[in-house]
Amino acid sequence: MSVITGDAVPAVRDMEDKEVVDECMKVLRELFKEQEVPEPLRFFITHWSKDTWSQMSYSFVKTGGSGEAYDILAEDVQGKVFFAGEATNRHFPQTVTGAYLSGVREASKMAAM
Repeated sequence: MSVITGDAVPAVRDMEDKEVVDECMKVLRELFKEQEVPEPLRFFITHWSKDTWSQMSYSFVKTGGSGEAYDILAEDVQGKVFFAGEATNRHFPQTVTGAYLSGVREASKMAAM
């Protein structure tokens, strides 16, 4: 998996999927010069920057922040309203993994009631 952020976003925003993959492969091959880096079998490019609803949004901890906000956002409301999503997972923020695991966490809380 690769996450393209910062100044690199405008550079790849209008590229075709295969062009994005080719650029990523160039970087990998530069990083691992001593090894053979095979072509990917499959790939999927999300194009979040063009998504009308998300507009490339995700959580982040500002410089000097503690990450405590993730825990606060994950707090339920009187055991009746539960919150999941990558922004509620301190250990895997900004990822699908974090979103998924937070859903499992909240489902477990509800099932225990």
